[in-house]
Amino acid sequence: MRYMKLIVKFERINMPVTSPAGLSPAKLPPEEAALAIFNGEPCSHRLTRQAVQTRDGSRYQLFVATPMEVIAGSARPVLYMLDGNAAFDALTPGLLAAVPNLSIVGVGYDTNLRFDRPSRSRDYTPPRDASDPKPDPQRPERLVGGASLFVARLINELVPYAEAELSFHATTRSIWGHSLAGMCVLHTLFTRPGVFNRYIAVSPSLWWEDRLLLRREEEIAADQLGTADLLIMLGDSERRSSPEGPHWDGPAPHTLEMIERLSQRPGISVSHEIFAGAGHAATLPASLAPALAFAAR
Repeated sequence: MRYMKLIVKFERINMPVTSPAGLSPAKLPPEEAALAIFNGEPCSHRLTRQAVQTRDGSRYQLFVATPMEVIAGSARPVLYMLDGNAAFDALTPGLLAAVPNLSIVGVGYDTNLRFDRPSRSRDYTPPRDASDPKPDPQRPERLVGGASLFVARLINELVPYAEAELSFHATTRSIWGHSLAGMCVLHTLFTRPGVFNRYIAVSPSLWWEDRLLLRREEEIAADQLGTADLLIMLGDSERRSSPEGPHWDGPAPHTLEMIERLSQRPGISVSHEIFAGAGHAATLPASLAPALAFAAR
């Protein structure tokens, strides 16, 4: 087998902090998604959105940006973005214009909010045991541990549904996520390798459940993940605000540990970027330009 060349990139990007350091979407007050991108007509992409119900009754909303100029039957890259409501809320015509050949599918929820907290808590957290998902001990009103069920819905239903609406074939598939969704991106790589070609994890919540995903990755055989391109982005000011911690100065150490470990795997090409001065919430919009470029190349 011919493996991809391993590239580990260390880059710091100076940017203003636009939200409180360490404040995750779960800590922010509920905010409606303005979705201003739908108010105009970007010159590079056509935009659609529709509600979808999966076979088990789960409801999602698909936001789709399709290149204006595409030949029917041709091949184009496709980027899937978790937390689709928030992702498309942050997209701008300028960001789309920079990637005129990239199709983007936001996998969101049937809500007018940027984040559906109960649904993302259920869908983006890895199962702790065979009985998951079940109530979160810290927030009993929410379920946790449903990531494997969600990834199965994504792969078996949502991706085929979205791509049936496209007039072209997908050459490469990328998947993006931020925070809990970033952790879900890595869970997808670890449990269903080969479905996506490129993985983009932004500020992944690897602290969750005593670093459960780090421990799971350690159990995976060295060559079991096949070949994939991976981009991890994080801020250097993401200190968590909860009293119980964890607390750290600078980039999250568990994320740096994951980068180092994955970079040792054959076939996995890893790059990462650190946003200087960025708290947790600020890394979502900061990640969009490099993520789109990474998926479109």
